[in-house]
Amino acid sequence: MTSGQRDPQALLREIHRGFRGNLGDAYRTATASLSFDTLYHGALALAERLQTLPSGATPRPVLIWGHKDPRYMIAYWACLLAGRPLVPTERDTPPERLRQIVQGCDACAVLVAEGDPADFTHVSGALQDLELPIWGVDPSLMPAAEAITAPPVTSEDVAYIMFSSGTLGQPKGIQVSYGNLADFILWQQALLKDAPFAAVSGNIRHCFDVSLFELWSAWQRCCPITALNHADFANSTAYIERLQADGVGLWVSTPSITRLMLRNRRFNGERLPALRTFLFCGEALSKQVVEALFERFPNCRVINTYGPTECTVAVTSLEITRAHLDAPQDLPIGYARSGTTLVATPDPGHGEIEIQGASVGLGYLNLPEKQAAAFPRPKCYRTGDRGRCTPEGLWYFEGRIDREIKVQGVRIDLDDIEAHIRRQPGIEDAVVEPYVLRGEPRALNAYVFGQHTATALQALAEQMARDLPPYLVPRFWYAGFESGLNRNSKIDRAWLAEAAKTANHRHVHSHSGTETLS
Repeated sequence: MTSGQRDPQALLREIHRGFRGNLGDAYRTATASLSFDTLYHGALALAERLQTLPSGATPRPVLIWGHKDPRYMIAYWACLLAGRPLVPTERDTPPERLRQIVQGCDACAVLVAEGDPADFTHVSGALQDLELPIWGVDPSLMPAAEAITAPPVTSEDVAYIMFSSGTLGQPKGIQVSYGNLADFILWQQALLKDAPFAAVSGNIRHCFDVSLFELWSAWQRCCPITALNHADFANSTAYIERLQADGVGLWVSTPSITRLMLRNRRFNGERLPALRTFLFCGEALSKQVVEALFERFPNCRVINTYGPTECTVAVTSLEITRAHLDAPQDLPIGYARSGTTLVATPDPGHGEIEIQGASVGLGYLNLPEKQAAAFPRPKCYRTGDRGRCTPEGLWYFEGRIDREIKVQGVRIDLDDIEAHIRRQPGIEDAVVEPYVLRGEPRALNAYVFGQHTATALQALAEQMARDLPPYLVPRFWYAGFESGLNRNSKIDRAWLAEAAKTANHRHVHSHSGTETLS
């Protein structure tokens, strides 16, 4: 079933009506919970209030500010019910960036979905001259009626706008329509229909679209989300205890989150017997992570997905099996989802991945040049990712096109080198970045995650030198540091150079073909 067979607004209201009278938990934090019935009435009451905001020919967006708080769920649903495009942001968003987002999307209000609205004052100063209403979200409010009179939305109206976290300068707003959202909801329902779960992880920040897997899988089954506060990320034992108590059966995360959780030996099937399904998105999934999960959680299912925010979370999926682990190539990203087609250009089986179909969003907000380059035709998006497709339609991700650099005249693909390091025994993960001197890439830095000594790094570099040409072997190797995550729970590449200063183990490879660094 696709969104073309369901009216998006009717689908959302049907799901929302299922919350009424359900006293079970919809959202759980370490200190608070929210029932589905309170979510139902609180969202209706707030949606009524949103209807009083001024609007032009099209509804202006509403910005949601907060972190993992039950009130975020009320704000989220209120915007959907009122037909207001929602813009999810985080409490640690710098004030000036928040101002750029508000101005960039022409938001008409800010919903403070955490604590007291007075706590927002350290940020609201940056918005003071914009004269925006700043409202708190009150779960105790009851709607005047059991339904609101909201303007009808079409499949092409904007449901949400995600602002990319890695953008320097003006943030890039990515618009996703109600039709896109409905198509995703029905696809992920089919994807997980055989997965046995009665509670869902809450690993992903709501400003990152992978969180939609957690939100909609829980909302469609009316089961709770066990939210992880990222301020407590280091206390994995406490989160594991909550996962156990709540009987979480579906785990959604980036590979980086899971790799960090696996450092805690309590993250296993004996302590978490309900946890049987792992779904990954956002980064390349390594065989090492899957091997560890198969060992810790016997008979678990691991689902790998791939997709850019511009195409509504994910566009491919596949359950990873032992055969995939035993194959010589990296793990596949799966088969295209129903209603979406992937092609590679210029070679139909190998090249840049182009996505076409119902998952392709509306594109970038007020960025006409980027829009024209990335969306050359309606319902068509050029990803900037390289991919390969088998005759059977199975896709493999082969890195970013923009990860190709020149080092002393030699063209180098950083993703290829990373993949080669990851395939070595005992490697949790690795990142390769250029060593830049006076503004030019002059060599390669390798950051290796896991417990590796300087001697182990030397052995790894020497193995690379036996396998690869000298210019592909990183000159500088680092290990023995804590890997940071960015706001999208991916490896924070921008942070690695600073982390290397605290690395316990270093190795300089002297035969990498990049000796001239002066």
